Amino acid sequence: MKTPVTDTPDRSVAHDGAAALPPAPPSPAALPAPYAPPAPPAPSAGTRPSGAPRSRHRTLTVPLFLAVTGLLSLVCASYAACRRALRRLTPHEKRVARLGATVRRRAGERAGLLCTGSGAGVRAALRTSSPTCAARPVRLGLDAVLRLDTERRVVRVEPGVTMGRLVRHLARRGWTLPVAPGPDSATVGGLTMGCGVDAASHRYGLFADTVESYDVLLGTGEVVRVSATEHPDLFHALPWSRGSLGFVVAVELRVVPARPWVEVRYHPVAGPEEMCRDLTRLAEAADGPAFVEGFVHGPGEGVVVTAEFADRPRGRRNHVRRWYKPSFRAHARARARTGAVEYVPLGHYHRRHGRGLLGHPRHAVAQEALVPAHHLEDLVRHCRQVFEEADGLWVRPARLTRGATPGLVGPGPEVGAGQRQLFMDVAVLAGAPGRARRGALRDAEDAARRFAAWVNARQGFQAVPHAPSGPARDEHRSMFDCWLYDRVRHAYGAEGVFVDAYDRAASR
Repeated sequence: MKTPVTDTPDRSVAHDGAAALPPAPPSPAALPAPYAPPAPPAPSAGTRPSGAPRSRHRTLTVPLFLAVTGLLSLVCASYAACRRALRRLTPHEKRVARLGATVRRRAGERAGLLCTGSGAGVRAALRTSSPTCAARPVRLGLDAVLRLDTERRVVRVEPGVTMGRLVRHLARRGWTLPVAPGPDSATVGGLTMGCGVDAASHRYGLFADTVESYDVLLGTGEVVRVSATEHPDLFHALPWSRGSLGFVVAVELRVVPARPWVEVRYHPVAGPEEMCRDLTRLAEAADGPAFVEGFVHGPGEGVVVTAEFADRPRGRRNHVRRWYKPSFRAHARARARTGAVEYVPLGHYHRRHGRGLLGHPRHAVAQEALVPAHHLEDLVRHCRQVFEEADGLWVRPARLTRGATPGLVGPGPEVGAGQRQLFMDVAVLAGAPGRARRGALRDAEDAARRFAAWVNARQGFQAVPHAPSGPARDEHRSMFDCWLYDRVRHAYGAEGVFVDAYDRAASR
């Protein structure tokens, strides 16, 4: 076979017996050009080159900012503590007597209805909810813990005491509240006159259900003690009345012995339907957990959180209220994926839904309602349709008791007197409903009214009726049982003196 002839001679084969020559090096033109990265653009005036060190001022900004905010928080807390100490120099009875004289004087002037609070913000909010309401806010200035009676297991406090202060005060003495709603800034008076729900409400009911007695300043300037046996009609009408029957000047709350730790478990659920079934089962079980709550994060994701008291930690510890911690809702979502158990100090657990870094709320409640437990699954689906941009739902079971004389909130007439019914408190978290974040205010108001109408049709109660998106006055009165409220408001001289419950609720 002949070897094919080529134009270029093969230098690796010897010719005429000569030794083979090495291959010739390629010409410079045949070599590929070396890779040269593109030249960086010339920095414009006022910009820092990419390789230049960071400015010292920027490096110090965050620590300096945290130090300043921490110092301001300390100054504000010290100022508030000094004011409380100065007020305590005046006996409680004398301060209440001064407040009574103020109420009598302002009621006699007939210049406007009275309500708790201060400043032009309250007057403007009331004017928005009721254009004919000329409100005159009164600052009570009552925020002291008066006495802890361990024999009777009650603590006597003034209405301005915050939950954060009260929980810490009791924990240092080995006691706690059966129902301790958050956040830290919530006051005893606000929680007893409004909706106070906690993860233990499936056992003890609402915060107002743990009240042993009230001291109420009436429109006449008289102070009366109110309990289940003294002025029982006023006692049952006060919860959810929002200061429209009189000013509460002292409250006796039941307390229970405390344990230093809480064992917390996080249970993932496949979706809202499974979470609804688990919450109902745990809340109705006789040997169920001490604390139960749930979070809906999306159509196929949810978390049920249960907790029990513990004497000492037997595993991972977590101080959930430290400033750098995430919100408890986000933490529960992450921990549910691992199914781990952790131990939280009691004070941190009670305040787990408080404010985060720099005082910002860890989550905002756009709407909130109490509905019978068998409507929970339908309500979750309704919220997902109406509140398109909500970040999630927060659900807590609560038992409501129908009294012999029903108040504003309670089970319907199909439940006998003295019997209890399981309700579910559903809070729509973060932001405004629907497309309100894009400026569609009418969509937001329409969504809130649809939510209120749905709750009213299922014998539920709207807890956060924000004006102007809340229910109208007629819808509000059809939602709540106002028979006893109207009777007490007339009998105890509140008409023409204190702002109506609807106007006060809609102004918040």
